[in-house]
Amino acid sequence: MARSAAGRSMKLILAGGAVVTREHPVRGTEVVIVHRKRYDDWSLPKGKARAGESIPAAAAREVWEETGVKIRLDVPLDTIRYQTPKGDKRVDYWRGTVLDTVRRAPDSEVDVVAWLPIRAAMSRLTYAHDHFLLTQFREQPATTPLLLVRHGKAMDRKDWSKKDALRPLVTRGRSQAKLLVPMLGAFGVSALISSTSTRCVSTLAPYAEQHNLTIDRYSKLSEEEGANDGRGVRKVVSAIRDRALGTGQPLAISVHRPVLPHILDTLGIAPMNLVTGEFIVAHLTAKGDVHAIERHRPDA
Repeated sequence: MARSAAGRSMKLILAGGAVVTREHPVRGTEVVIVHRKRYDDWSLPKGKARAGESIPAAAAREVWEETGVKIRLDVPLDTIRYQTPKGDKRVDYWRGTVLDTVRRAPDSEVDVVAWLPIRAAMSRLTYAHDHFLLTQFREQPATTPLLLVRHGKAMDRKDWSKKDALRPLVTRGRSQAKLLVPMLGAFGVSALISSTSTRCVSTLAPYAEQHNLTIDRYSKLSEEEGANDGRGVRKVVSAIRDRALGTGQPLAISVHRPVLPHILDTLGIAPMNLVTGEFIVAHLTAKGDVHAIERHRPDA
C-alpha cells in the first residue's frame, strides 16, 4: 500500500479523514462516527483541506473539529473519489490513533458524535464507501510510523565557502521547515533524529521548538560520514528502528540524499529519490517490516 501527494489537480476538491477507534471495557472496539444535520447522514469524520494545507494535516484537523478527538495518523487506507455539486472530490483516509478526547458541543455542521461498536456502526453508516473503509481498517496490523525527511533547500555548495556541514537553509528551505510542522504533527511525531549537519537539524528545528522536543544528532548520518559507509548507517538506523518499535512512538529522521539509499536498504524499501523537504512515512509492524509507505512534501 502506498500513497503520494504529488500530482494534485486544481479541479479536484481535496480532503482527508480517518477511521478512529477506541477500546471500551464492556462494548469492545468502538468507532467514532458523526451525524451531519445538513445532509441527515452518518459518516466517518472527514473534511476539505484549507488553502496550502496538506491532506494529512487536514485529516487530523477535521477529525478534531468534527469529533473533539485528537489523533495521530496511522496506516493509510484507501482513497475515495465521488462527485459533489461543486466538483470531483478525493478523500484520503487513514487509521487514527486516539491521543486525547474532549466533549464537543453540537453545531450546524455536526450535531451528533457517536462511539459505536463496529457492527452497530456498520448498520448506522449511510455510505457504502464508509462500510468498505471500516472493513479495510479491521484488516490492518498495528504499526508505528517512522518518517524519513530529506532536509529543506540549502544554500548551493558553490556559494558557500565554509565547512559543508555548516551550510544553512535558504529562504525556501526555512519555509519548508515551517510547513513541515503540521505535517509531522499529523503523524504524532514525538522523537526527532538528525545528522549533525546544520541543514538537517534546521529542517526539524521549528517542529522541535513547537513541541518542546530535543533533536538527537548522529554524525554517522551526515553526508561526510554516511554516504560511503553503508554498514555504519545500517547499524545506526537499525538501532533507531528498534527504538521506535520499543516505544511505539512515531519518530522522524532528517537525512541527506546520498545517505538515503543506505537507510532505505536497512528498512527493506525500494530505492527512491526525494526532493528537498519531502518525506517518506514507513509504517512498521511489530516485527519491523514495512506494511505501508507514504510520500508527502510541503507546498513551498
